Amino acid sequence: MTLPSETSPASPAEPAPLRWTVHPAARHPARAALLLLVIAVTALLVRAVSDSDLAAGLGALLLLGSLRAWFLPRTYVLDVHGALEEGPLQAPRRLPWQDVRSVSAERHGVHLSPLHRPSRWLADRGLFLRTAGNAEHVTAFVRRQCRA
Repeated sequence: MTLPSETSPASPAEPAPLRWTVHPAARHPARAALLLLVIAVTALLVRAVSDSDLAAGLGALLLLGSLRAWFLPRTYVLDVHGALEEGPLQAPRRLPWQDVRSVSAERHGVHLSPLHRPSRWLADRGLFLRTAGNAEHVTAFVRRQCRA
């Protein structure tokens, strides 16, 4: 994890971008090993039931792909234009500040939503900024930008 970037702002009124990387599997190797064990056991069960190596392999790949945010690092950048999430096996996602309608602090990060209020049915709308020891910095930056 890196804290606020050391680059100087373009103008005195413009804050320096905040950039950090989060890699949950590296921070919690025991949990990552347990997840890999569950995926392997699931693949073996699929193989035993279906007698198909292809189904077992595809199932394991599907599970790994759905857990890519856990196993692969994610880099987040907050700047004057918006919030950006980048990572392997995923196109970069950007949410401009003018599209942010609600901000909610959660256990592992901050959720930026284009909706006026949270909805269980549309939980994937917006951008979830996973934090790792820098929740105060992230929340303060987001609040400043959403007020401006």
